[in-house]
Amino acid sequence: MVSFSLSVKNLFFSYGDRKVLHNVNFNIQKGDFVGILGPNGSGKSTLLHLLSGLLMPDTGSIFISGKNTQELSRKNWSQEIAIVFQETNLNLDLECYDVIMMGRFPHWRRWQKENQQDIDSVLNALQITNTQQFANRPFRELSGGEKQRVMIARALAQEPNILLLDEPTSHLDILHQLDIMRILFLLQKKDITILGVFHDINLVSQFCNQVMFLKKGVIVHRGLVGKSLHAPQVEELFDVEFLEEIHPYSLRPFFMPLGIVKKIESPSASIHLICGGGSGSNFMKEFLEAGFSVSVGIVNQFDSDQEMASKLGIPVMIEKPFSPISDDNFQKAINLAAQSDYIFIAPGYWGRGNLKNLDLAISLQERGKKIFFLQDSLDRNWDYTEGLAINKLNLLAQHHAEVFSSFTELIDRIKKDCLK
Repeated sequence: MVSFSLSVKNLFFSYGDRKVLHNVNFNIQKGDFVGILGPNGSGKSTLLHLLSGLLMPDTGSIFISGKNTQELSRKNWSQEIAIVFQETNLNLDLECYDVIMMGRFPHWRRWQKENQQDIDSVLNALQITNTQQFANRPFRELSGGEKQRVMIARALAQEPNILLLDEPTSHLDILHQLDIMRILFLLQKKDITILGVFHDINLVSQFCNQVMFLKKGVIVHRGLVGKSLHAPQVEELFDVEFLEEIHPYSLRPFFMPLGIVKKIESPSASIHLICGGGSGSNFMKEFLEAGFSVSVGIVNQFDSDQEMASKLGIPVMIEKPFSPISDDNFQKAINLAAQSDYIFIAPGYWGRGNLKNLDLAISLQERGKKIFFLQDSLDRNWDYTEGLAINKLNLLAQHHAEVFSSFTELIDRIKKDCLK
């Protein structure tokens, strides 16, 4: 039978009439480092306060190493779990050594003074957190990152089996963030179970082995970082689009927010984008932000536009790398683009290898599709086909392709169409 370091069963909690946590259930094994992610107001900090005993649940049970916390004294509970808050209001004129010694309180009997075991625990905590140099300094004189390390040292002096952290890296610069995460990573190797609330997805991805998603008081997803922390789940959690890459050093997922709200369920218009060589990447984002669905092609494999479209989940017609457009892919691209309301030709360089994309636009125009491009596309500096590309663009314009002076003007034109 698996023995869990921490178990939560059917946990509910409310602040008055406002329900905060709803039927929370999970098990955590000894030595796990769990990153808790979720939007503001989802109940993350409240969950930590319940686990630490600072709040009591409306209903449900919390088990520490198989023991129901309802049967534990406050002293025993504090011996098992330590919590480090996001910020400390501790402004007493105490030296850091004395602040860390406060972590020994749960182990003391009434009127007991510190003994050698207490001193050894404090010295060990100072060493692990690399805070020996702060031992005799007033706590209030430390920087934010230094204070956070001292508070982690105080929690370690408590000798807990479980360490809870509420946004331990908030308001810290990148150096101090990584320093805190390094300490936590080393603590996990010592079989201390860690649960931390974080806002930085990449810190969770790079340092934690487990992840838990909390949204509107409900655990919507949890599991191993390598299996459970991917763009679709993160997008569902935060309602934001993300690019997911593999970090070249850790080989773990790495996320970059696109700064756009998730694609709407019913786009107001659909655009097929003819591009290549990076000419279309920004337009993909602009179209998505405007609420349009997008398809792309034809682009060569490994082209930056192909990679961007694939990362964004955009349908894309791909040709072999460094190859001219084949007749077979040309027909497939016609079938793909024919599903769109509009065809947009991004301004970019034209050569013999991609010239057939303009034939694609001509074929689609003959099928009744509306063709759009920008005035910049008619600049002969883009044309490396001895004028063939410019001639094809002019032919499109002669057959009522619409030419815009700016991309904003084009977007406004499509939106007006959508209102009709």
